[in-house]
Parts: sequence; C-alpha cells; structure tokens
Amino acid sequence: MSRRAPRNLALLGALTLALAGCFRPLYGPTATGEKLQDVLAAIDVEMAVTPPGQERFGHYLRSELIFDLDGSGKPSPKRYKLSLDAAETIQPVSVDMLTGRADQAMLNGTVKFVLKDATGKTVFAGLARADASYQRDEQRFAAVRAARNADMRVAAQIADDIKQRLAAYFATSP
Repeated sequence: MSRRAPRNLALLGALTLALAGCFRPLYGPTATGEKLQDVLAAIDVEMAVTPPGQERFGHYLRSELIFDLDGSGKPSPKRYKLSLDAAETIQPVSVDMLTGRADQAMLNGTVKFVLKDATGKTVFAGLARADASYQRDEQRFAAVRAARNADMRVAAQIADDIKQRLAAYFATSP
C-alpha cells in the first residue's frame, strides 16, 4: 500500500460527502413540497390522437397512463392536461423463404406528448418510443392475438417512459 492511499481515500470520502446533497429521491417530495404521487394524479390524460386503424393502440396507451399516473381509483382534481399524438408502424423482421410470408414482425410505437397547465401553457413535452417483436403465425387467431399483445407491450413501455419523465420533471422543477 502506498503513502498516497490514505490521502486518496480521504479525498474520495470528501468528494462523496460533497455530492451527497445533490441527489433527490425521485418519489420523495417535489421541489414545492407536494407529494409527487399527488402531482402525477392531477394530470388529466386526454384521448390519444392516432391515424385511422390505430385507435386500439391509442386506447391501450391512454389506459396504461391513467393507471400509471393515478392508479388509486380515487377521483382527484386535475391541474394538468396531457395530450398524446401516437402512431405505430410494423416492419417485417424475417421472411419464410419457401412461402415468402413475413413470419416475424417488429411493432414500433412513437408518441409525442405535451403537458399543459390549467392556463394552457406548455410545461413539458417530449417524444417516447418503444418496440416489440411478435410472431406472425399461420393460424389467423394466433397472429392477431400476438399483434394485440405487441400493441399492449409497446403501450405499457411508452406509458412507463412518459411517467418516469414526468416524475423527473416534477421532482426537480419548482
């Protein structure tokens, strides 16, 4: 052990203590002192705007967000509005060489979201994306069910991403 080791250890300890005050727990009180869960519960999630034929994806996304932001089941006063502009695309991943059919696909979901306060001022906006692959089976029901499950997985991933971003915003902004 060198003579510098105790000095380096003391420096590391001092640096750690200095930075310890910079961190704030995500689900602790917000900068205003209000509980983060109460602030998230005050967000009214509007119906998602989707291209024709993709309404199911918008429905899943909105349902996931409502539950993620306020899963208490108790009505709370709404101070914010969250608008969603959602779309999904499907890309074939692999093709069966004998039949020429895509036997696996990737569902790509993209959501532009805007959070506005009671006055209509935009306070936070962003873009969230998620992907899920699924098997396109020869049996029609199995293929439809797999596509629907992919819709649900993408919606849940995007909803979780949006919730985490909103939580981080409210935890750090006054």
